[in-house]
Amino acid sequence: MDTNQPAPDFPPEGDPLRWAWVGGGTVLGAILITLFLRVVDPGFEQPALDGLVLTLSLILVGALVGYHSQGETIREAAVAGVVLVLVSLGVAAWGLGVRVPGIVIVISPFFAATVCMGGGYVGEMLQGTLEEAHVDEALDLPWVFVAVVIGFGLSTYTVFLTRALIQSTPGQDLMVFASSFFVTGLVVGYFSPGVTMVEPGIAAMIMTVLHAGFILLWFAEPPGLLVLGGALLAGGALALLGGWLGEMLQRLIRGGPGAS
Repeated sequence: MDTNQPAPDFPPEGDPLRWAWVGGGTVLGAILITLFLRVVDPGFEQPALDGLVLTLSLILVGALVGYHSQGETIREAAVAGVVLVLVSLGVAAWGLGVRVPGIVIVISPFFAATVCMGGGYVGEMLQGTLEEAHVDEALDLPWVFVAVVIGFGLSTYTVFLTRALIQSTPGQDLMVFASSFFVTGLVVGYFSPGVTMVEPGIAAMIMTVLHAGFILLWFAEPPGLLVLGGALLAGGALALLGGWLGEMLQRLIRGGPGAS
């Protein structure tokens, strides 16, 4: 990290809620959710898949609001998420005739606020608004979290969209999935201070375990140990490679061996 470059001024606590970003996040989220659901499940016949797409879209909304806004807008992302999920439940119940359980109605706003705040945190870290974004330690756990969120969202989104758009084969799905690990390392390596190649590698292993759990829940068939072990090694290696390239790009574009 370049200590000669001052960290940005962080906004004081207690700032009023910026409703423009709440409104912008809500509109953006509505567009993304509608677009992705229409592509992935146009007939709304797979509630579990629709719920996953909705969750990933909320994370993406939070990340985009956090990254593009000035100052810290994690709270704004949370409010936008609550509005989006309430509107989505209303459309599902009254527009599509879907029976929504009462427990889902009660839990969904809290869940939406949480995942949007997580996305907002990732966006703020990438923008460099938060103080921990400028800390350079041997192992930066906040950047591990950022990498997990980016990698899991990116890999899941791209695989589902590729399947829906081009009816991809399992081999093509595997290539898309593997590429997401590389891109995750690239993004984290570029935006984070100091040398952060280990963090994407650790995140890749966590992502692999998360995906294994998702496969178990979705297909009720756990991946074999050989497949899981190979995915752990390959995913970690690709993330490390992406992190290394991200570090090189950071030094080349931002200047200096320790640029941030």
